[in-house]
Amino acid sequence: MTDLNQVLPDRKIRIRKTGVWPGVFFYLGGLMILAVAGFIGVWQAPGVVNDWLVASDPVAVPDATITDGECRARRVVFVECSAHITYEIEGKSLEHDIELMFVDFNTGDYEVDVVRSASQPNRAALSLGLDMLWNRTLVDSALVLAIAAGGIALFAGGIKSDRSRRLARRESKLDLREVKVAQISPVLGGKYVQFQYGVDRKGRPLLAMSRFGGKEEPYWIDGQRGMALAALPEGASVPVLLDAELKRLDASPPEIATIAVRLKRMMAGA
Repeated sequence: MTDLNQVLPDRKIRIRKTGVWPGVFFYLGGLMILAVAGFIGVWQAPGVVNDWLVASDPVAVPDATITDGECRARRVVFVECSAHITYEIEGKSLEHDIELMFVDFNTGDYEVDVVRSASQPNRAALSLGLDMLWNRTLVDSALVLAIAAGGIALFAGGIKSDRSRRLARRESKLDLREVKVAQISPVLGGKYVQFQYGVDRKGRPLLAMSRFGGKEEPYWIDGQRGMALAALPEGASVPVLLDAELKRLDASPPEIATIAVRLKRMMAGA
């Protein structure tokens, strides 16, 4: 197929409707994911810090009582354990609720003892928690960082989305190109069309999504709902998927008709 841009009039064109998600949806999603990362950090970090302090000068507490002790395996290797411990120091009763999370392939039971800090008797831990201390530290840190990275990525996506919408709505020279449609997802009142517009430095596909109304369709280039027509505004990095009637282009009816005829001729001669 020859250069698609030959079908456009020799002037700058604005895109009326981008179909791109407003950045606010990305920002809200990012906040929710960051909140999950924060929750996990607040949930696990105090216990890990406490156990590092206990591990610096541990003393066994043989007369301690462990109640409600339970370990549950999630997704085979993620283990969550909880227990309530009670022990006495100089006639004073101390109680702690302990929760642990680590990675382990063990399928049997765990034998645990209570250990306290010699210098800070009010700090106590389970021997299992000390045995898995590096495991817990690495797992908790990796989990929090991975989830937080997802939230940050959504914020970056929101900034990218808002920039694309802003650039599309100003008049500029458009660069028409073919994009590969990866998926069509029906939703109430329309559909979301996911398409690939390139690859990153590691060879992974760059994907974007555009919303269409109930009766709207992308402009199919191959006639088989595989390749569609998109327009990249000047300065933008993500193209806008065009509709079958080219109504997303801010052009006059005669110009739209001329573009449509030129496209059909071009595709017929491909």
